[in-house]
Amino acid sequence: MKKASIVFLVFCLAMTFILPLNVKASAISAGDLIKASQAAVYYYGSNGGRYAFPNEKTYFSWYSDFSIVTTISDAELAALPLKGNVTYRPGMKMLKVQTDPKVYAVDKNGTLRWVNSESIATSLYGIDWNKKVDDISDAFYTNYKEGGAIDKAEDFNKTQIIAASINISVDKGLANSAQIIPSQSKAPMAPILSMPGQVKSGISFG
Repeated sequence: MKKASIVFLVFCLAMTFILPLNVKASAISAGDLIKASQAAVYYYGSNGGRYAFPNEKTYFSWYSDFSIVTTISDAELAALPLKGNVTYRPGMKMLKVQTDPKVYAVDKNGTLRWVNSESIATSLYGIDWNKKVDDISDAFYTNYKEGGAIDKAEDFNKTQIIAASINISVDKGLANSAQIIPSQSKAPMAPILSMPGQVKSGISFG
């Protein structure tokens, strides 16, 4: 009898640890933002992998705050394969690589397109376009690929490009919009468009 009680107690203790993990695992779905015990936040893709935000500026091109991040266990996070980094939301910002004076607009799936003149930058991003340019390091430049140059404003429909990038999975080509329909609380929030910026030096146009 005593032995049976001990076995039952051990079983109850085991279930105490197992059940919360199952609840957490079933609570996350494609399109969620997740983290474990560390501060790093990841996007949970429709392919079952996680994608890291390399910095806060990349994160804030997609989301306005951290209120919708779901915390899971370290073990659960480790079980999700790391597939790569999140790139800037297309159309939201222009980018400049620290070792390259060119200014780029961001198109679908991390495609950088050289903005060929200051007048084009002004047409696309306004007279304060130089406050909407973020520097990225050479290390993060490898997350992007180069596309065709923007020789006139009509070559880059910023409004349509932003609207088409409804979430990170769609932007990366992991799923179409019908495959991921996150709840209203977990949909990408309106990014902060008035983030303070400094005039960038060393910028070059064609």
